Amino acid sequence: MNLNLLLAEPVNMPAPLGFDSWLTFWLVIVISAVNAAMLCMAGYRFLQVLQLSNYRLSGYVSWIKEDMGAYWGRLVILTFLSSAALLITNVLLENFFVYKIMTYLGLVFYFLFVTIFVINQFNVPKKTPLQYTHRMNRLIGVMFVLIFTATLFLLNFTTIYVPFFKYGAVGFTPMLLPIFILIAYFITWPYEKLNNRHFIKLAEKKLSTRDDLIRIGITGSFGKTSVKNILATMLSEKYSVCASPYSFNTPLGLSKTINEKLQGSHQVFIAEMGARYKGDIAELCELVKPSIGVLTGIGNQHLATFKTQETLNATKFELVEGTSGVVFFNGDKESMKPLIDKTNKTKFVSNITATDGLIHIENLKTTLKGSEFDLVTTTGRVHAKTQLLGKHNVSNILLCAFVAFHLGLTLDEIAHAIAKLTPVSHRLALMPSANSLIVIDDAYNGSVEGARAALDVLGEFEGKKFVITPGLVELGSEQFNSNFEFGRDLARVADFVIINGITNFDAISSGLVFAGFDPDKILRAGSTKQAVEVMSKYSTAGDVVLFENDLPDNFA
Repeated sequence: MNLNLLLAEPVNMPAPLGFDSWLTFWLVIVISAVNAAMLCMAGYRFLQVLQLSNYRLSGYVSWIKEDMGAYWGRLVILTFLSSAALLITNVLLENFFVYKIMTYLGLVFYFLFVTIFVINQFNVPKKTPLQYTHRMNRLIGVMFVLIFTATLFLLNFTTIYVPFFKYGAVGFTPMLLPIFILIAYFITWPYEKLNNRHFIKLAEKKLSTRDDLIRIGITGSFGKTSVKNILATMLSEKYSVCASPYSFNTPLGLSKTINEKLQGSHQVFIAEMGARYKGDIAELCELVKPSIGVLTGIGNQHLATFKTQETLNATKFELVEGTSGVVFFNGDKESMKPLIDKTNKTKFVSNITATDGLIHIENLKTTLKGSEFDLVTTTGRVHAKTQLLGKHNVSNILLCAFVAFHLGLTLDEIAHAIAKLTPVSHRLALMPSANSLIVIDDAYNGSVEGARAALDVLGEFEGKKFVITPGLVELGSEQFNSNFEFGRDLARVADFVIINGITNFDAISSGLVFAGFDPDKILRAGSTKQAVEVMSKYSTAGDVVLFENDLPDNFA
């Protein structure tokens, strides 16, 4: 056969899918691919919320339903502007220009609008950026295929049946983005379920060979990460310790820690256990099988998902039920009393005001540089110092000292560990400042109790006091009341309050005014950066600023 004929055959073949030429077909393929890639980037915020919701659809759908779902509204506006530009250029320029290429000008406008949308998404400061895990990458890959296919279908359909609109159909795809994510989620869900179960089974198998391992579970509405870090530092004086890093407190997070971090030489495994729904702690206990349980405190955090305080309490009590040995409670928190009374297992209750018990504190002194106190038992005492600020940190230290003493550490070993403790980033930590301000960073503290503790520390400083905060979230029906009370607490120590965003502005400002705070000193800001700019107009050297809580990114 003639080689030239072979090469010519594809040119003479009709274009697929009903397109008038191969050039049009390949152009549509390119447009579909570029559109899919750009919309995957435009979906950053939606994917981030899904990930922050632990891939639970209830959290994702709730966010879309709330005012924060205005992000979908922005996509609708993007769709309207893009479709208008595409329609105008397709219809008008078709009649006025000889060269058909001018009718593609609308696509330039469309991709320009999407690019601006994407840039704005990525420029917004994020407390918890999207993590491109294997699961997220798989989800994005399926999204790409879905958007590519849908775009190709729409362009093919309009080319054949609505030719005057031409490529204008691509402008409708942005507002379908949240639906594409949902479909991709359902497509990947069976695989992810099996894959997750596989990793959890590997972790369970690894733990099953370690009967010698001391396993400690820590839970509570607040203070979990701080207590975990303090306890790990203490126990490291005597044992080889593996603790779950950062806030790895889900089944997958703990499984990852067990599979990748836990070594045969480790003698202690400390697992932070988080929960948003009833049964979450029980599932974690089934994995870890703790012999020691530590409860840091019960508040109203995550009431938005627990719905009732009773459900939240019952979920935290799952650690008591799932612990095979002894349980330690932070008795400084009144909310713990029902759980303490309900516990029939061997238990210890720490309290910084108590003068008896396994171990207690005397001669407590708190300063702007930390705290010092005596740790006392029936067999002796030791003086301890820490850089950690606030009585609540002393309370956490005492709770950990109970556990450490129970596991055989001496008072000297415990005191030596206490001296090593340093503030955790973004949790009531003093930060350096270039403009002679005293900066207290408590950005990762989102609980009612933690906010009160931060204000107690702020009250110990001299100079004008500024608080920059978006308020407290995920409190369900208690959110307005809790932020109202937060406003009342702010009034007793702050000179200026700068409230970020609109979520809790009415509640906090109402509480401030109710407590007699000057309304002229209640300021608004759209972001932390803007809040700092507002503060700079009123602050002078030596003033103190507290950054109290950042809204989780699904509320910001």
